Amino acid sequence: MSDRYAVITGATSGIGAAYAEAFAQRGYKLLLTGRREKELSVLADRLVKQYSVTVELQLGDLSDPKDLQTLVDTVIAMPALDALVNNAGYAVDGRLAEVDWAQQKALLDVHVTATTQLTHAALPNLLKAKGILINVASVASWIPTAQSALYGPTKAFVRSFTESVGLSYRRDGLKALALCPGFTITDFHSRMGIDPDKFYKTKGFTRAWTAKQVVDQSFKDLDKGRLVSIQGWNYKLLVFCMRHLPMTWVAAALSRSGSARFSK
Repeated sequence: MSDRYAVITGATSGIGAAYAEAFAQRGYKLLLTGRREKELSVLADRLVKQYSVTVELQLGDLSDPKDLQTLVDTVIAMPALDALVNNAGYAVDGRLAEVDWAQQKALLDVHVTATTQLTHAALPNLLKAKGILINVASVASWIPTAQSALYGPTKAFVRSFTESVGLSYRRDGLKALALCPGFTITDFHSRMGIDPDKFYKTKGFTRAWTAKQVVDQSFKDLDKGRLVSIQGWNYKLLVFCMRHLPMTWVAAALSRSGSARFSK
């Protein structure tokens, strides 16, 4: 059994659970965090049985300063750490003034504060191990999310922060990656009250990809030394357009979007 250790936040389902499985397949010992104890325990039991790996759980809400500090203290105290995946995140739909500040601040704390603080805490061990840092951003990091005031901006921070850290420590052996998925088949949208059967498309420009496909692509991009990973021709094309088309064209396209985060 490998002595390598991975910490994954938001590992309960979706992309976080897919990363837990991917690292378990590679023989890593795991520390999984999340808010839903039942789902997290079911995942942990399955991984232990299927891959014979050690799995520890630490429950907590990263928007709670005490829970975040507890996890930070755990990460600092670890004798070794080979991989950190900052996956915890969610969306709050609504224009800025339409959502209570407490909800906006919680989103900032999870996406920005937790990602930054946990990365800072993990870096000494990650550098010793020449390890892996994966921070989950989004293709929305390039898109003005008018109807979800802080989602796009906070994901833009995650992407830019990861690129900065990756470039800063590349010569020290750190492999850093900003994961930027588009629509991904998880329980992310169903927990927001969206019918997944109607929301997810199986082809075309808004095709959704599976969490496994997104995670598999990220490991390929890590092996190639890339700082950003985008799954699917459709989202690579979307990002290219967002970076090169005039903003007036982008605004017109977003006004026709069916996603609550992008349009009315």
